[in-house]
Amino acid sequence: MTITKSFGYSIVIYLAQIPGYYSAAFVSEKLDRKWTIVAYMLLGGVSAYLMSQARSDAAITLAGFSLSFFMNGTYAAIYAYTPELYPTAFRTTGMGVASAFGRIGGLSAPIVIGYTFSRIGFGGVFLITTIVLVAGALAVALLGIGTAGKSLEQITRELEDTARRPHREPLPEHSSRASPGKQELPT
Repeated sequence: MTITKSFGYSIVIYLAQIPGYYSAAFVSEKLDRKWTIVAYMLLGGVSAYLMSQARSDAAITLAGFSLSFFMNGTYAAIYAYTPELYPTAFRTTGMGVASAFGRIGGLSAPIVIGYTFSRIGFGGVFLITTIVLVAGALAVALLGIGTAGKSLEQITRELEDTARRPHREPLPEHSSRASPGKQELPT
């Protein structure tokens, strides 16, 4: 592939970003930001898998277009969802810290990819990407909270209630026929 052709393919892949952002904005208002993130990460994972298996310029471009679309859609939903999860008193700080960790990932990714590419190749790098995206989707699905139709105050109360809940439920008290202070062995 020539450099001129690769620029053309790159432009096609980059063009997917704009509809990716807008589609996620639309879907997150209809569905929920949490589930939009999960869906777009999973579809990004499928795209990364397809990229790992691509063997032609057309297949690489199509998988790259799809991956670009879904990853930028994920970011659109994340940038709307993340601030909702912080109380007003430190929403800006929380978003800044979350964004800083994202930047650290963005800075370290080329180093990690460069290191792993020489050992596992193009397909291996995108298989790792697939695994990371699926793990991220599972984390949001299991640990995230739905925010659709809720005010920031309602979301904050829900998060505070969750934080106050004991992590383990106390064992139920069993009535015993034994006298107080003596434990009866189970039968």
